[in-house]
Amino acid sequence: MFNISFTSEDVQDLRVRVLNLIGEELIVEDLQQFVGEYTKQINLKDNAKGIYLLEIETNQGVINKKLILQ
Repeated sequence: MFNISFTSEDVQDLRVRVLNLIGEELIVEDLQQFVGEYTKQINLKDNAKGIYLLEIETNQGVINKKLILQ
């Protein structure tokens, strides 16, 4: 279980994705014309232990974070 939380001060299209290491999308959320605070709780308990990638695509670029499921 992990939480994603961020704030967008400008109106923009965002895409939040969680991927496994071979690039398969486990979770995808497209946010059109989003502004404000975003909070989401994601549960990966049914997934295999290992490394996953959190990717947040914004108008300014892509933010990548590594998630380790133990």
